[in-house]
This record gives sequence, C-alpha cells and structure tokens, in this order.
Amino acid sequence: MITFENRILYEYKIKKAKIDTLANSILTHRTPKGSEAKATSDFLDILIDEIDRFYEEHSEILSNNGKSPHPRSRLPENKSWSENIEKFYEKNPKRRPKK
Repeated sequence: MITFENRILYEYKIKKAKIDTLANSILTHRTPKGSEAKATSDFLDILIDEIDRFYEEHSEILSNNGKSPHPRSRLPENKSWSENIEKFYEKNPKRRPKK
C-alpha cells in the first residue's frame, strides 16, 4: 500500500518533470519568439504557480525528504525548509544530488 508521504513525493516528482520537459521544449523550439512558444511559456507560468502551491501545502513532508522548491520556483527561501533539507542530507549523504 502506498503511504500518503510517498504519494506526495511521487506527485512532486511528476510535476517537476512536467516543468522541465516543457521548459526544454520551449528552449529547443524552432521559432522561440513565435506564438506557439509564447503560449507554451504562459502555460509554463501556470505550472510553476501550481507547483509552488503544492510545495507550500506539503512543505513539511517534502523538505523532510530532501526536496527543495523547483529552481524556477517563485517561492521565497524559507529557513526551516533549508534546515530540514540539510538534516536529511546529513543523515543520507549518498542521496545528495550531484552538482
């Protein structure tokens, strides 16, 4: 049975993947200043707002599992989230993402 915590982690992973895929398609589009790319960029803004709300709602679970806000996020940096993430990586040094 999948726990609520795992469900949140998987959903966050999927949301991050959607944003990364969409951002990559915008960057590699043949006409980056065309109407398709602009509409896609607007949709990307909506997805970023959605992932920000999701992170705010479930920040305790996500930060305790080493998940920081997406790099494109517009959330202000929160001290408690940073501390939770650092504690997680101190306990699990092999799970730290490569730079």
